[in-house]
Amino acid sequence: MATYTITYKKSNFSKKELQDIAISVITLSVALFLIIYRWTFKVDGIPVRLQLLPALGIGFLMTITAFLIHEMSHKFTAIHFGAWSEFRMWPMGLVLTIITGLIGFLFALPGAVYFASYRNPIREGKIAMAGPIANLVMGVALLPLLLFVSLPFVFYAAVFFLVYINLWLGLFNMLPIPPLDGSKVFAWDRKYWATIFVVAAVLVGYFFISFGVL
Repeated sequence: MATYTITYKKSNFSKKELQDIAISVITLSVALFLIIYRWTFKVDGIPVRLQLLPALGIGFLMTITAFLIHEMSHKFTAIHFGAWSEFRMWPMGLVLTIITGLIGFLFALPGAVYFASYRNPIREGKIAMAGPIANLVMGVALLPLLLFVSLPFVFYAAVFFLVYINLWLGLFNMLPIPPLDGSKVFAWDRKYWATIFVVAAVLVGYFFISFGVL
């Protein structure tokens, strides 16, 4: 009689995946730091910029909330549907992320979550939708802090950038252009896509106008 050994995974993360996530988080945090360290706020009419350590910390927080939570939303939604799913970094994307951060604008594509394809547009659409929705929820949850709470400058800057990047990524990723998430949602259900896209566009427009980003 033949015998077989079955090995059960103890974690949803492989060693390779954890390494790729760590490298991507560090790279994107540095690139975001290069952007926000140049940013000038006006406090009582006086231009103010973030110091080195606060800017580094905010860059890291932006990466965790906007990038990592986005990707993990894809991953665990796929796992919920019973699909294999892992994050993989894109080395060329990491290089471009740093180069564009040095130049002053950000091309942020350090990697992505890959999952077993069902050839099922419904499940693929739901998995794709999870990331942008996570960004929009994060942005909306933090927005009242900017509107209704008097914060010290560093905390205000942190919340400002967290709301900014989450709302913007939520909108950008819903564009119906492959390989962006919006293309899969659009293929699944155009009503869902239109609803999320319009809500994201309104939120981004409101933020840009209200906080002088435009």
